[in-house]
Amino acid sequence: MRKLLLIAAVLALPLVLQAGVVKGKVTCGKKPVAGVQVSDGRQIVLTDAKGRYTLKTDKADSIVFITTPSGYKAQMIDPIRPGFWQLLTEAPSKTEVHNFKLVPQDQSNYSVIFITDTHFAADPSRNDLKRFKSTVMPVIRREYKAAAAKGAVYSVNLGDFAHDRYWYDFGLNEYAAERFLDMAGYPAPIYSVCGNHDNDGAVASRGSRTDFESAWNYRHTWGPACYSVNIGSDHWIFMDSVEYINDGAPDAKHKNINGRRNYNCRFLNQYIEWLKKDLAYVPTDTRIFLCCHVPLFNDASKSEVMVPGQAEILDQVFTDFPNVYVFSGHTHKYIHTTTGDFPRFKQFIFGATSGSMWQHPVGYQAIGSDSSEQAINVLDCSEADPSPRFVPISGNPEMMRVYDLNAVGDFYRNDEGCRIFHELYPERSWYADPAFENMIYVNYWAYAPGQKVEIFEDGKPLAVKQSGLDEPLYVITYVTPGLTRSSTPSKSAMKDRKTPHSFVATATTATAPILVRVSDADGKVLYEQSVIRPKKFDKLTK
Repeated sequence: MRKLLLIAAVLALPLVLQAGVVKGKVTCGKKPVAGVQVSDGRQIVLTDAKGRYTLKTDKADSIVFITTPSGYKAQMIDPIRPGFWQLLTEAPSKTEVHNFKLVPQDQSNYSVIFITDTHFAADPSRNDLKRFKSTVMPVIRREYKAAAAKGAVYSVNLGDFAHDRYWYDFGLNEYAAERFLDMAGYPAPIYSVCGNHDNDGAVASRGSRTDFESAWNYRHTWGPACYSVNIGSDHWIFMDSVEYINDGAPDAKHKNINGRRNYNCRFLNQYIEWLKKDLAYVPTDTRIFLCCHVPLFNDASKSEVMVPGQAEILDQVFTDFPNVYVFSGHTHKYIHTTTGDFPRFKQFIFGATSGSMWQHPVGYQAIGSDSSEQAINVLDCSEADPSPRFVPISGNPEMMRVYDLNAVGDFYRNDEGCRIFHELYPERSWYADPAFENMIYVNYWAYAPGQKVEIFEDGKPLAVKQSGLDEPLYVITYVTPGLTRSSTPSKSAMKDRKTPHSFVATATTATAPILVRVSDADGKVLYEQSVIRPKKFDKLTK
């Protein structure tokens, strides 16, 4: 009996992997580079005076990477991937040698091009690859050329690069999508973070191992889930903000999907602990840029925030850093936001580079779920307090869409899809209702905290308030096409489409001209748009 209890006790002990050694050198040309951070995702060591490092590691993350020091860039793996990481391929107990090469770079001025939620699928019905190559790539190349004339240029992919649901339908997974960008001639080196759609839905739920194993394809394409880079005098941090679960009934509509592809929006404890170690090497007066797929907070939709407590955890980790710029995607909305609860974070949420996952039919605008234009964003880091510049793919320079709800109401009233939409979803905004008569709806997606939006009718100010109404162009572009009375009400159609950058006011007539003005906190006029009424409303509304 005693022997059986001893055997049971041994079997109950946690499995401990045998530690091995990973070692190597970091060099620039033939010269060693000292003081470079090297990590296995759990611990960090520094290279010595001869550029050498040694890590005793169980290789649990199967990867080794460096934090590229200021004034250098990592030698490229290929035209779009910096070689700051390498995969570990030997058994845990084996010694591996991994060397890293750096190239000197002037980083006194540099810019960053952001893409996010590209959702590459190679889906013939969406024609996503051709649309990206013919419409988005020319804009990226143009912005790269302009930025490169001033200094170094990098790019950041904020996640949902591919679309997991279609990996096995059309054979375009994370690796194949990366090759597509390479072949398409993407001009800038890309740093990436993992989004929920970057996980492999074929990995059935395996408890705590699911997140790690489902991101295998991502890691083999883009590198570690959590890492950092020094560029100029700035410190950039890239963190996976999605815990993939993938339990429940498989998605029978698509090949090899073995769960419902569900996830939690949170930072794993492993990444938080790594971040603490990383920041210990960063002077507290350093400007911090944090990139993650899911926003820390979102004052437009409670359903999109992380699980409770994540912002509080990061706020504690960054307690010695007064200003942290946060860049994310995921919501397909364009939102600049701060919150009094976490004043150190200045957050920029970008709309999807795909518009709304390339679902716009031919002849329709590519817009996000907040009706913001399909776009990329460019950050000039030479500015003292940089703010990303919105670059629309359509070339439309307007940052605002103004609706005359009289015209919107007429469209809703006479459009069969809108009438069916009202029958299926009676709680959604029904603009044919007389309550919306003479109302002006303004969607200004460059809105930032502290700005003021004013609406004037024939020169006279109207009472303006933030809107809790549906975005009408999104409704007629993405929700109503194809609706029938036998349609099953969908969660997508019912999803909250409110944004903090929409405003309404009621005019006194149906024909007087309207002026919309945006000013900053000091009263400086930032933007104006004049509208002649009645203003047409249809699927190509500007």
